[in-house]
Amino acid sequence: MEPLIQALKKLNLTEKEARVYLALLELGPSTPYKIAKKSRLKRPTAYVIAEELVEKGLIVQMTGEKKRMYIARSPESYVEDVEQRVKEAKKVIPELLAMQRKKSDKPNILYFEGTAGLKQAYEYKLKDFEGTEIVGFFARARDIEQEVHNEVFIPWNEAKIKLNISVRGFTPDDKDLQPYKRFFGTSVGSINAKFLPESIYSADCSFEMFGWGVRIVIMHSKQAIIIESTEFAHAMQQIFELLWKKTQGEYGESTNILGDKSSKED
Repeated sequence: MEPLIQALKKLNLTEKEARVYLALLELGPSTPYKIAKKSRLKRPTAYVIAEELVEKGLIVQMTGEKKRMYIARSPESYVEDVEQRVKEAKKVIPELLAMQRKKSDKPNILYFEGTAGLKQAYEYKLKDFEGTEIVGFFARARDIEQEVHNEVFIPWNEAKIKLNISVRGFTPDDKDLQPYKRFFGTSVGSINAKFLPESIYSADCSFEMFGWGVRIVIMHSKQAIIIESTEFAHAMQQIFELLWKKTQGEYGESTNILGDKSSKED
């Protein structure tokens, strides 16, 4: 029973709603009293939930009966209704997106916290990055929890390769970044980096810029902010490109991350 309840909860039902629906599937046409007994709920609660399920379209109140009776709709018909509603909703997506583009110039700011939050921040609109380039200023890895490496940054770097995401950036030449050695290079999906001595660059915060926004990650507190603003992203990208050009021919070698002096292309 529990696996069925969990499956129904994924259809936006509460646990009590799932129990009432499953009870009706087993019982057939039933009164609130029978539903309550089968679902192990109080009768008033079962009645209220039955009415909610009628509104949601999962059950039907039978007419022509002396007592109030309910019957469950078949799961197939309900899922078909859900699919139809999704299909209808998709038709208005272009119009909704047009409305979004017409809104004020105020940037959309999203905040994430904790390991799970960082994971969400790096998975946010992930498909939009496919075949694009990200530029940025990356943080050192000092004192970052192993859980964060395993659940956030290693999967993100692997996703870049799969999605052909190019990356250019400045990074501290930090020995704690050695676990990412395989991700550095100039091929698509790799990080084409300039390795800055920690004496001049030892940031614990990353700034990543892309076409539609900027992602800021504060490593020690495990916080991330995404600012959806093409104007802000463009300004930050211009600052990056100025520095990238200014340092042409410099900082292309790493001793602490790669373990030897490996030439990098600008």
